[in-house]
Amino acid sequence: MKPYNILIFMLLVFGGMLIISLVIPKGGLEITEDWALYFPSVEDVLESKQDKYVDIDKIISENQVPDTIQTVVDTRTKAYLKDSSLIYYQTLDIKPGQVSRKLEFPANDKSVLYPFFNELANLRASNKLIRILHYGDSQIESDRITSYIRHKLQAQFGGQGPGLIPAIQPYGFLSPVVSESSGEWKRYVGFTRRDTMVKHSRYGILASFSRFTPLPKTLDQADSVLLADTTTTNKKEYTASLTIKHSPYAVKSVKKYIQARLFYGYNKKPFSLKMFAGEELLSENILIPSEKMQQKKWQFTNTPAYLRLEFKGEDSPDIYAMALDGYKGVAVDNIALRGSSGLIFTNSSNVLLASIYRKLNVKLIMLQFGGNLTPYVLDDYGYYERGFYNQLATLKRLIPGVSIVVIGLADMSRKEKDTYVSYPNITLIRDALKKASFRADCAFWDMYEAMGGENSMPSWVFAEPALAEKDFIHFNPRGARVIAQMFYSALMLEYNNYIKKQNKLQKRDKEKVQYGYKEN
Repeated sequence: MKPYNILIFMLLVFGGMLIISLVIPKGGLEITEDWALYFPSVEDVLESKQDKYVDIDKIISENQVPDTIQTVVDTRTKAYLKDSSLIYYQTLDIKPGQVSRKLEFPANDKSVLYPFFNELANLRASNKLIRILHYGDSQIESDRITSYIRHKLQAQFGGQGPGLIPAIQPYGFLSPVVSESSGEWKRYVGFTRRDTMVKHSRYGILASFSRFTPLPKTLDQADSVLLADTTTTNKKEYTASLTIKHSPYAVKSVKKYIQARLFYGYNKKPFSLKMFAGEELLSENILIPSEKMQQKKWQFTNTPAYLRLEFKGEDSPDIYAMALDGYKGVAVDNIALRGSSGLIFTNSSNVLLASIYRKLNVKLIMLQFGGNLTPYVLDDYGYYERGFYNQLATLKRLIPGVSIVVIGLADMSRKEKDTYVSYPNITLIRDALKKASFRADCAFWDMYEAMGGENSMPSWVFAEPALAEKDFIHFNPRGARVIAQMFYSALMLEYNNYIKKQNKLQKRDKEKVQYGYKEN
């Protein structure tokens, strides 16, 4: 080909590209809801552009945590554990300047957490077990974030065990325990897609229950009563088992527990239950039919190597959870609900929830939702604010005096051209959660801003070592520990301030008595 022909060809190609770049909109040509055709503009070609992601070096340097939390307890904390007079009253060495992102309060009223702080401060005197529930979406699966908070609280205030675990682990991820099962187990969830065969709303504290026999026939109505079984032939007896072992990834305090409680109910026929602690048979019982939640409890002198529960019967109870705890201190539960936006409590049997919350002595609830709404971009999330407020109001009604902290969603990214950018609706969802929290007199922690705000997730993904997964949505275990430390520091800063305030009040009252001061 002659040189001038080559020149003409190149001019035609570049001319065609120029025309296309002018015709296609700058934001791309939308093909479907999820796909758009982009073509570089003249500015894109001529401009030397660098990705602009948030600098998180300061965040990382201020929140250094080891790769494992096995060795988190420092010598100062060990001293507290030896001297019980210090455990509950010694404030942690956390100063305001060390907290990257503080908790926020309605009208700056920090007293919304005082009931919980009072429980912490008086644990030694009360000698009881209090409970913290950490509900969240897939961001907290595999005990992410929860494990660090549990470890630090139990090291400071006492407590042991992994807390609540389901009969059937829903996902093949790491968890505080290793659970194995045999039999025809099936799990039913009260969020996302419900099984249409379930004609009631009794899903319980984990928003799910499990059974080792098929669902019984019921009246076709919500919370329906069980139909009497008049069948006299062709009855089938089912057998099933659950084995609970220590996870090699769990910290020492989680591997120790001295009581186990099984929460179950609504079986229309008797069933047998054997409990083994290792090879030793602890108990063998025939449990009668029930039309309410029941609790079966076992106690141990030493933590068993493993637990094995063997079931046999024609009709399974609905099994809600098993709690593995100590007798006193703090229990912290990880309740990960993949795909949920947190609008679950108003759609679950409040009678059942109130019963189990009361038995477990719940004093603090942490709710971490919102991420599952980001793919559905809207201009207004008022519906979510109203819906989430209703959940908070319901929880406060079911658990009088409970404290609640709402943890906002993390930054999440999608790819536009060759750059990862934050979803445009994250702050709208965050604001809806915050407004609902303040309206319900709950504390709020802004995880999005704690990460660095807009376009911060890529910085967590590309950090060395990485702090988030390459889906640009979830933290990896290392990043989860960093964000958990940031939250824990913010929570303990407020606890420290509460203790200092109480000490001042006690000192003032003591001086009044000492000097005979009387108020008019």
